[in-house]
Amino acid sequence: MRFTIRSKLLISFLSVAFFVAAVNITAYVYNDKLNHSFNDLIDQRVAVLNKATEIQYLAVQQTNSLRGYLLTQDPGFMEELRTSNTAMSVLVGEVEDLIIRPEAKESFQELANTDTSFIRSSEQLLANLEKDHNQADALADFKTTVLPLGEQLGPLSRKFVEYQQQLLEEDRIENSSMVNFVNTLTAILTVITFLLTLLIGLLLSHRITSNLFKITSVITGFIHNSKTASNIPHIEVRSQDEIGDIARSFNEMAITLNKYSILEQEQRWLETNVADMATRFQGVNNLEALAQLFITAITPLVDASYGVFYLKDGTGRRHQLNKLASYAYQQSAIGVDSFKNGEGLVGQAALESRTILLTNVPDNYIQISSGLGKASPASLLIMPIHFEGQVVAVMELASFGTFTPIQQSLLQQVSTHLGSVLSSLAGRMQVEQLLAESQVLTEELQTQSEELRGINEKLEEQHKNSEQKTRELEKTKTQLEEKARQLSLSSQYKSEFLANMSHELRTPLNSLLILSNILASNTEGNLNNHQVKYAHTIHQSGNDLLQLINDILDLAKVEAGKIDLVHGKVCLHEISDYAEQQFLPVARQSGLRFTTIVDSDLPQALFTDEQRLLQIIKNLLSNAFKFTERGEVKLHIHRAQKESQMEGGIAFSIIDTGIGIPKEKQDLIFQAFQQADGTTNRKYGGTGLGLSISINMAHLLGGTINVASVPGKGSVFTLVLPCEEDYEEGSPSVVLQQSAAAATEPEVQVLGDLPADDADLDDVVWTNKKILIVDDDMRNIYATTIALESKKVNVLFAENGLSCLKVLKEHPDVDLILMDIMLPEMDGYETMRTLRQMPGFSALPIIALTAKAMKDDKVKCIEAGASDYMSKPVKLEQLFARIHSWLSR
Repeated sequence: MRFTIRSKLLISFLSVAFFVAAVNITAYVYNDKLNHSFNDLIDQRVAVLNKATEIQYLAVQQTNSLRGYLLTQDPGFMEELRTSNTAMSVLVGEVEDLIIRPEAKESFQELANTDTSFIRSSEQLLANLEKDHNQADALADFKTTVLPLGEQLGPLSRKFVEYQQQLLEEDRIENSSMVNFVNTLTAILTVITFLLTLLIGLLLSHRITSNLFKITSVITGFIHNSKTASNIPHIEVRSQDEIGDIARSFNEMAITLNKYSILEQEQRWLETNVADMATRFQGVNNLEALAQLFITAITPLVDASYGVFYLKDGTGRRHQLNKLASYAYQQSAIGVDSFKNGEGLVGQAALESRTILLTNVPDNYIQISSGLGKASPASLLIMPIHFEGQVVAVMELASFGTFTPIQQSLLQQVSTHLGSVLSSLAGRMQVEQLLAESQVLTEELQTQSEELRGINEKLEEQHKNSEQKTRELEKTKTQLEEKARQLSLSSQYKSEFLANMSHELRTPLNSLLILSNILASNTEGNLNNHQVKYAHTIHQSGNDLLQLINDILDLAKVEAGKIDLVHGKVCLHEISDYAEQQFLPVARQSGLRFTTIVDSDLPQALFTDEQRLLQIIKNLLSNAFKFTERGEVKLHIHRAQKESQMEGGIAFSIIDTGIGIPKEKQDLIFQAFQQADGTTNRKYGGTGLGLSISINMAHLLGGTINVASVPGKGSVFTLVLPCEEDYEEGSPSVVLQQSAAAATEPEVQVLGDLPADDADLDDVVWTNKKILIVDDDMRNIYATTIALESKKVNVLFAENGLSCLKVLKEHPDVDLILMDIMLPEMDGYETMRTLRQMPGFSALPIIALTAKAMKDDKVKCIEAGASDYMSKPVKLEQLFARIHSWLSR
């Protein structure tokens, strides 16, 4: 904001006037408020005092009026008493509203309470007199009750009047003190105003005279030193008045004159150096010498401490900028000797044909050194050198300071002249070089023409060889495709063969196991102990044969890669419980100790295929018990060791104190049909399939089986699986279906709500029930019929689907059907679909029995209309439990 001298004087006088007016107004306001306050207080005190005097008078009049009425019975006294009581009540209310001080209210409250008691007692006295008309009693009551109250009213009212007079005197004294205080304050403010007026005048005169002194001092000094001073000095005045305007105008004139002087000096310096550089280029006949001369002269001229000159080499997009000369360059310094077009800042400056100026260069960019030390430059300038619009060279300069505009202008003018010199010198050198090269090329062309003829002959021969190899590769490809087709067909035949073999082997086994089980149970008691033992042996041999069939089929499926992995949540403690349930009886029978250990640092569950995991552990434990005669077998579930290939995985270690395995046979035992003792007189039996199946299944589960054994001390088989815990609760199991498998899987029946043994099966459910057996093998019909008839069941049979439909028409009261799948003429699937469409048979229980046991057969049977599914050979206990469940519904 601009303050002229006139404005400063005006503001000063106005400030003084403002202070004087403020003091007077303040004194007037305080006096006026004090007078009004005192007047209001005096009016209030006088009003209270007057009303208190009236209350004193009315207190005496109340007592006298009541006494006169009691003595004379004159109604005038009664009217006077009532008027006094009313006036007394009004005055008491008005005084209570006017009293402010608490102590005054307390004093007056006693007077008001006494008056209230007097009025109430007098009214009660008059009421009794009007009722009894007994003047003597009324006078006696007046003397004892009412008169003492009336006598108290006089002193109380006088006391209150005296207290109000005292308050009035105190307020007068206090008001006098306040008047004295206001007068003193007014005097003090008057003195302060005088001092402020004096101070403002002194400050104003000092500001004006000091700025004038600065101006005259600078001008006088410049006049005396004008011959030696290079620049006109500035006047440091910051005021916004007329004096400041004079100083600023003088400073602007000085700046303009100084700039003009500097420009004139710079222009003379520029013209002199451009002419000097032009004369230096004369007589130079070599590009390298020209570049070195230029960079050596120009670097110190522009106050730079480091310089590099790059010359463009090549044509088109392949041209390259090579370092040709330098100033203060060190071989160990940071940087490169050449740049491609657009590579680095040098290449980018050449590509864009513009100057690049960098300031605040990093410390590790480059070091400029001398004998005393080294330091990093502050700025970097990269400038292309042109000739006829084309970049022919680039110079790079580094300085501890900054490149001024005049220095950059010098570089621009010098580079323009240098471009034409470089172009003419390069053209002259190129002509000389071409003349020399043309002679060399003539000789080389003759030599190369002879070499090309030899190369063409070799290329023709190689072309013929490549065509022959192409034909051979096509023939090999055709042969490989034929072999792949044959392998696929062979795999299909193998799958069909395994399925048919499963059916043909399981069908006689079914009847063999059923009949041997019936004989072994000896329910009629007509067999001796040896015959029962023979039956048990037959039954056990049949189960062994069934296990061998399952092992062969499992091995075939694993080797063919045709197996389903059903991943789900597998509890580790359930694995331990399963092992104890299965092998504790075996341990007791063999006289061995069997323990299971689950480490506490393991997760609760593992995400894998539970059936395959249990099968592997069962195979490993079976081998451990088979080859251990004394000592113990232990299952230890723990984290995989650090040296394992699957660190952090879950390990299932089966540890035994058996015969052990020699080191050279530890790899052999995992091959099919191989054992550690493969001689004809071996002590331990078995097919040698268990470990082969186990290791293949372990690989399918993403794990492996390791073995460590010492002959005579025992073995440790460790199944290691990856620890996969990332699964969602309640999510369905993940089925990894690799391909359709023809081979069967052992049936795992889960009968949670079925009876545990025959003793729990209610005989009433079986009695007089009618069951139809549909099977094309009379051996199975015979064995199943004998088993069912032992339950007092009426059995019907049919050898194919057509016979089944015919029997059902003749016996529509059939309670359940046991349906074989592979039947002549009409198979089980078609028969069940036909039955479900016939009236009266849509809800008839049908249990599908099949020895082929193809993969997904259970789903196909249920979709065709089966109520339940079992694979052959069946166990009688499971068959009876399944039939009992359906007959009980």
